[in-house]
Order: sequence, then structure tokens, then C-alpha cells
Amino acid sequence: MSLRAAIVGLGNISGAHIKGWNEAEGVDVVAGADISEDAVKRFEEQQGKPGFTDWRDMLEAVKPDLVSICTPPFLHPPISIHCLEQGIHVLCEKPMAADIAGAVAMARAAREAKALLMVAYCHRFHGPILKLKELLHDGTLGRPLFFRGCFTGLADMEGNHRGDAAKAGGGALMDNGSHAVDLYQFLLGKIANVSCRAGTFLQHMETDDVAVMIFEGENGCFGEVLVGYSIPPQFTEWRIAGANGVLAMEDYFSGPVRFWSRETKEWTDYECDTSMTRFERQFAHFIECIKEGKEPISNAETALHTQRAIGAAYQAALGKGLPVQQRTTG
Repeated sequence: MSLRAAIVGLGNISGAHIKGWNEAEGVDVVAGADISEDAVKRFEEQQGKPGFTDWRDMLEAVKPDLVSICTPPFLHPPISIHCLEQGIHVLCEKPMAADIAGAVAMARAAREAKALLMVAYCHRFHGPILKLKELLHDGTLGRPLFFRGCFTGLADMEGNHRGDAAKAGGGALMDNGSHAVDLYQFLLGKIANVSCRAGTFLQHMETDDVAVMIFEGENGCFGEVLVGYSIPPQFTEWRIAGANGVLAMEDYFSGPVRFWSRETKEWTDYECDTSMTRFERQFAHFIECIKEGKEPISNAETALHTQRAIGAAYQAALGKGLPVQQRTTG
């Protein structure tokens, strides 16, 4: 018997969800909902399935087994919580919510529900990231000392919901930065404390188009996350330094993962499994979790930790750090 999937929010990212569920074994897309009548009409024409302008009407009409939530972050909590209370499994886009309070409410609902909540931190399923995790687990790097994750790119966010503080909760740091923070957690563990700078440099919007976050993991490893809608993608970089050398990805999207050995002073390349995309692995994992009744690896608790870390970073950014004293003598 196939699982019946519905989509709430028919913007850009919904395309990955519609494609993912259409191609996944044992799942049928049965409906979509969006406040935009044009988006609903496009969905109906392209998918041949009913569309709705009210997600509550859709849930009542088609009674799905699972829902993908692809709305702006401020809508994630009310829709997710309603679905979970109805016993509907939820795959919710990241970030978990626009603020910590919303994420806490979602996590509470997930603990109490019989249905599953997975937050779509798809980079956990990316081939090069899985190779990195394997090498870290094998002890190739030794004790981790410093993590650097730079997600950059030129993206015009003026007029986008990501530039609206109330809808998104933040800009580049909340958006791509949450991916980087989640990957640190996935690879190396939880974050203990943070410092941050976040600003709006080149784009006219309420949220940040450039941000840098420096932190310390619970394991003592230092970390840095740099993100920006206004920094060219040539600045993207992923490296982890450790007692035995350096792990690096020079091409994040295809690999290989490289290891520079402190002992041999040479680089070794490790090929990555690219037989599936990160999206394909993500959807397959959630289906497996639903069928086996097990918790997803990207769940309410892991996403809540990421939300708390990002929230702490924005709070730290307000403080501007300690001023450098300007002395005229001595």
C-alpha cells in the first residue's frame, strides 16, 4: 500500500519534494496547497492532482499519510503541529522555525505524537559529507581541532521571504548557516558556545546578507561558519583540521574528500558515493523511518539544537564583542 503525500507551500523548494515523492518507491503525491492561486494552478496542470489555497481544506479532503512543509519558516510550527496531532508524518523544510519558541513547540509536539517529524537538513545525506563522517568515525583525522564551513553564493534576496525578519527569522545565517551548523553537529557533535557578526552589506532587506559565526563544540573543537548571499561562491570552503592532518572538500558537490597526512605530508583522495543525490537519500530515509517506526537522523531534537545555536549567534551579534581601546600614548 502506497503512502499518500501532500505538499504545503508550492514555491521553489517544493519542486525537490514533489520530484522526490514522485520518484520514491511506495509513495504517491495526492495534493498540494499554497495561498497563491497561480501556484495552485501550476501544480494542478503539472501534476494532474488537486490543489488547494487552504492547507487545512487539503488535509480534510485527501487525508494524506505524510506532508512536506515547504512554506516560509514562520508557518512551520502551526502546520507541523496540526499535522502531528492528526497522526500525519511531517517532512518540514529547514530551518525548523523562525524562532526558538516555535522550534520548541514543534519538538514538544513531536515527542507527544505517534507520527514522525523530520527536518529537511538534506546535506546530512550528501555523498561527500557521508564520506567525511566515515573518515572521522574511523579515526583518520585523530582529535578534531578546527572546523570551517563556508556556504557562500550570489543570491538576490530582495523581496524574498528570507529578507523578511518576521517570516524567516534571519537571513543568510538562518538559511544556509543552519545547514552548516547542522553539519557540524552531524559530524562532530553539539555546540557549546558561540560568537557572531551578522550584517546587511549590499542588499536592501531586513535580514543579514553576510554573517560569520565562531564557536566551540562540546568536544572542545573550535569552529567557524561563514555564509553570505553577497559573497561569490568561489569563497565556499570545507575543512576540518585534526591531530593527524586535514580533511578537505575542494568541490563540495562532487568530492573527492581529501586527507593531508601530518605524517607523510601527502594528500590522499577518497571518492564519494554519488549514486544517489542528497534529496533521494533524504526521501528514502524518511520512508524507511516511517515503515520501521524509527527516529530520523535529522529529527526534532537535532533541529532544535541547531535552532538554539543560530539563535544564540544572532543574540551574540547584537553585542558587537569587546571594543579595541584606542590609546594615544604607550
